[in-house]
Amino acid sequence: MRSLLKLKEENLLFFDIETAPLVEELEPDTPLYDSWEYKVNKGGEHTQKEVIETYKEQAGLYPEFAKVVSIVVGKIQDGGIALITLDNEDESKILKEFNKTVNRNSNCSLVGFVNKGFDSPFIFKRMLINGITPVDKLDNSGLKPWELDEVDLAEEWKGTSFNRASLINIATVFGLPSPKDDINGADVGRVYWEGGLKRISKYCRKDVATTINIFRCMVGREPLEVSSGDFEEVPLVKRLFGGGKFGKDEKQELLEILKGLSVAERKEAFVILESMVSTAKGKKTKITKKAIKELKKHIDD
Repeated sequence: MRSLLKLKEENLLFFDIETAPLVEELEPDTPLYDSWEYKVNKGGEHTQKEVIETYKEQAGLYPEFAKVVSIVVGKIQDGGIALITLDNEDESKILKEFNKTVNRNSNCSLVGFVNKGFDSPFIFKRMLINGITPVDKLDNSGLKPWELDEVDLAEEWKGTSFNRASLINIATVFGLPSPKDDINGADVGRVYWEGGLKRISKYCRKDVATTINIFRCMVGREPLEVSSGDFEEVPLVKRLFGGGKFGKDEKQELLEILKGLSVAERKEAFVILESMVSTAKGKKTKITKKAIKELKKHIDD
């Protein structure tokens, strides 16, 4: 576990997603049905009823046939586990909020369980489908495995062995409570279409807390309890100093902060911002002099 021991806990962003089929019941003679049938029934061995049943059972695994219904993000803070839940009937709102959360924690590496093979690419593709530009951390195209700023605890546990263990397998051997005491992944689609989104998110929160404690156990530390509140976001200025993204969302956030300051405070704020774009060696920030001039113009207008 040498690679995990090198990580700083405060710079890790744990996450998990839950997905559900795009429709409750697959209707024959629709584009979605034809697409699914082409995927699972090329040989024609399944009846129409069986094709529809396989959709209920398997569609949640594929971003072309399912959507994200809940994302839970967690951090280790103040000696506990702090979680935030992103769930909504409107998938695009979940994905946009996740983008913002990752951006606001740009100094953190993403950590999950089978996230490299499932969660991250699923989110990435669903963002493209929804017309949302994924954050850089989710765009792994062209990168070599060792270049990814992401940790997959399923891979870390497997190592060079032939067999991979499940989340509940590893939790059990470490004496952690099972996160599957109510529902499991196979139930999510059914529960979602029965109106159980909050129940799904509660289950997802347990998965993230368990993932965090598995990480703790793997590096020889004691498990932690879940805190009552959400985790604290990294302040914008600190994110910018650390090399964080400066795009449309960050510009708007900074404008709102500046407009809320007094004239004297705003003057000091611009001194700080201008110092950030110094050409000194080791500069990390992505904010530019041009961007600061535009901010001043917006404030003056």
